[in-house]
Amino acid sequence: MTFINYTNDGKAVIQSAALILSGLEREETLELHTLENAIVLLKPDMKPVEKAAAMMTLMRLANSLWADMMAAWESQEKDEEKCEGCHGCDEDMLPIPAEAFADAGILFDNLRVFSVDGAVLVVSDDNKAKWHEALTKMVTECEKAHD
Repeated sequence: MTFINYTNDGKAVIQSAALILSGLEREETLELHTLENAIVLLKPDMKPVEKAAAMMTLMRLANSLWADMMAAWESQEKDEEKCEGCHGCDEDMLPIPAEAFADAGILFDNLRVFSVDGAVLVVSDDNKAKWHEALTKMVTECEKAHD
């Protein structure tokens, strides 16, 4: 179903059905968040419970996209251009968007990677004093819990 139409002058119009299905039909204004290959509309002033619900919905969408991607992965195995020119998977590398590092405030830092109990942690080697104590405590507690 198409929820966005375009007018003759190029403006995008969101169908009322989309607003009703999302529970946003009574909102006077909405925040527009533009992401790579996505647009998200949110209420401007959400309560913590509303933010949690929105996050859970976005996580369900992310899980759905992940499942779709993995289902189609085998069909790409013989393609020369797998991920827009990236052959990182062929080189035992996993591409991670730079936005993730920017959001963490470590985009231009020297990085260190740890693998702990099935989790991968990427931290700034430049700001070791900030994270080292918390990481040491977390690993110690995790080891005690698994003993």
